[in-house]
Amino acid sequence: MQGKTVTQGWDVLCAIAYDKINEWFLEQYVGRLMGGEDAVINGSVSQAGGTSSIQAVDLTLGPPLIRFDTTFPPDTVGLTINFFSGQVNVIQTNGTVLSTQVITPGDDYALTGLVPLASVQGEVENHHDVVIDVANGSSFAANLDMPEGAQTLLGQFIKTWLVDNLQGYMYKLGTLDYSDNQTNLTPAGTFQFATQIDATDTTDTGRLLLFIATTYNPRGGSQTSLGLADIVPQGCSTALIISSQAFFAGILQSFYESLTGFGIQAQANQAGLDSTYLLTLTVGAVNVGPQQYELGGAFGGSVWCGTLPDNQPAVNIPLSGTQLQASSNHLGIEARLQWSQDVARNVGGPHAPPARDGQATMTATIACQTTTSVTAVQDIIKFSGTPSINVSLAVPDNLNGNFQDVWNDLAGQIVPVATQNLQDFFVYELPEVNAFAVSNLLFPGNNILNFQDAYVPGDVVIFGDVYTPAVVVNPGSTTLGPAQTQQFSASGEDVGWSASVGTVSQSGLYTAPSSVSQVEIDQVVATGTKSGDAAAALITLVPQGAQLSPAFTLMPQGAQPQQFSAALAGAPNQEVTWSMEPQLGTLSAGGLYTPPTSVQSAQTVIITATSSANPSIQGTALVAVVASLPTLVTVTPPQTASPLTGGQAQQFNASTIQGQTVNWSLLPRVGQISKDGLYTAPETITAPQSVLLLATTEIPQIYGTALIILAPSQ
Repeated sequence: MQGKTVTQGWDVLCAIAYDKINEWFLEQYVGRLMGGEDAVINGSVSQAGGTSSIQAVDLTLGPPLIRFDTTFPPDTVGLTINFFSGQVNVIQTNGTVLSTQVITPGDDYALTGLVPLASVQGEVENHHDVVIDVANGSSFAANLDMPEGAQTLLGQFIKTWLVDNLQGYMYKLGTLDYSDNQTNLTPAGTFQFATQIDATDTTDTGRLLLFIATTYNPRGGSQTSLGLADIVPQGCSTALIISSQAFFAGILQSFYESLTGFGIQAQANQAGLDSTYLLTLTVGAVNVGPQQYELGGAFGGSVWCGTLPDNQPAVNIPLSGTQLQASSNHLGIEARLQWSQDVARNVGGPHAPPARDGQATMTATIACQTTTSVTAVQDIIKFSGTPSINVSLAVPDNLNGNFQDVWNDLAGQIVPVATQNLQDFFVYELPEVNAFAVSNLLFPGNNILNFQDAYVPGDVVIFGDVYTPAVVVNPGSTTLGPAQTQQFSASGEDVGWSASVGTVSQSGLYTAPSSVSQVEIDQVVATGTKSGDAAAALITLVPQGAQLSPAFTLMPQGAQPQQFSAALAGAPNQEVTWSMEPQLGTLSAGGLYTPPTSVQSAQTVIITATSSANPSIQGTALVAVVASLPTLVTVTPPQTASPLTGGQAQQFNASTIQGQTVNWSLLPRVGQISKDGLYTAPETITAPQSVLLLATTEIPQIYGTALIILAPSQ
């Protein structure tokens, strides 16, 4: 950036790291939950051809997460919304459940799509909210290890549900304020977005760029690109760039033009869009007053310049030609000034001849590298430093004689006076750049930019982070198994703690319930004891053991293999070993199950995942292998609406043709089923599991199924 401008003609460029935006989205998500909003989806959508449908059951969506990619359009982000809990079924038109995915944190199931950044009219006049709006998105798919067509169909279904139920599922990045804010950086009505990611850096996660026009150049720039791979340094989450043109030809020029008697000219250093600007003073002077130097020794006397003794003009240092420009990451002030000055001498004491007057040539060189500093919260950038001044005085021969050293002493006496006056002018009165109006454009809620460092390599570049004055809970989210704990902390002020499902101490130590039968979402809330402001963190509670996906699948003989995955509740080591019982088909070491090519009757296989680090942690999934998919017998309900716990019962009914008798059976034989279809769960259930209920007629090929989900008691 040395000696160049990188804003492409825009007055201000704001860059924000993606992880900071995701933190804001999590804050907004938790805030919505606190406000009573619940992103839980129930419903179904038919697949193409109408042979089956996809059903969402208590499908809970998490906060939106954005991502960047070099293949996306420049104003578009990838959107990911993780599934927290619930299940997704693939169901035949006759009601048969073909597959069940039980959603568990850690299995990476998510809704994905592309969403353009948008500006919508805000609630306050002259404001525009900058939002992620799912309604404007495309290419939505649900990542659930389902066939590609089913993924896309479910993704579009969930998108439609979000738009219809959550006000378009808009998440705000911040607000553009076009009103007059009485600062020297007032946004105009033009802005554009771009996203940036360094394709050569595999660890780079990207940034959001906002190009902003201010009242200095309301038309904006020529394009939205940044010639730097990553403008946000490590340890910071944001960067703000004020263009060289806006700073020198706008802020500084306006300042000097407001001073009586000073003229200023702004110009580009060279031709080209990346050229920086400089200022040159054309009119103005600094008066350092009359100066006199008393001679010592036997003769006495004095030499002087200025008003002594005959009201001659004072010493005025003309500033025309002084330049202000970027210099080695600082604001540099440089000048070599020369002018004619009246001087005189009177030597030999009070009875000496009258003073001999004349004009000397005076030269002053000025050099100053200002230090750029930042005042936090107020977002004030100050420039300070001490000019280096050198003054020389060359007198005509008729005044010199053997007095050159005396004139040098007089020039040296002028230096500290000139230094003080010039310091007051160049440094103390340099304008403070109030960047508050721009720095707060993209920070929702009470978040504002906390500047840390500022430099002037060409443009004015400011690095910082987001300062949040309200109560904030850290960490913002976590996943816990039964009886596991998490220490939370709150910033801002003393707080009181509360939780809905688990317990939390007044020091912020959260303890999950001793028993968790299914995935559940809890909130821990910190409430300020003085302000009453509240903030919350999200806790995903998961059952003990390994949760397998899919939890159930109905596979005809010779079907394509099914990949299983396992998520271990709260375990740092997620490695598992796979096994099955009975040995029907094959199961790879990576959890890929292949059914046999032929079976005589419906059979079940229990797929087990065992933690490699702790063999006591296990989980199971159920595979039902059949000769062909069920036909003609409809079982209602096709599955239990919610998991059954110990001793609970569920009535099932079957309808068939020709009045044939239906026989009920269980695969595996867990619990009891009466001849009338009343299922009763076993009294003790130690781990979540699935049971397949079969309704079979006298003709074995005509049958139906229902899925029973069992869970331990709380």
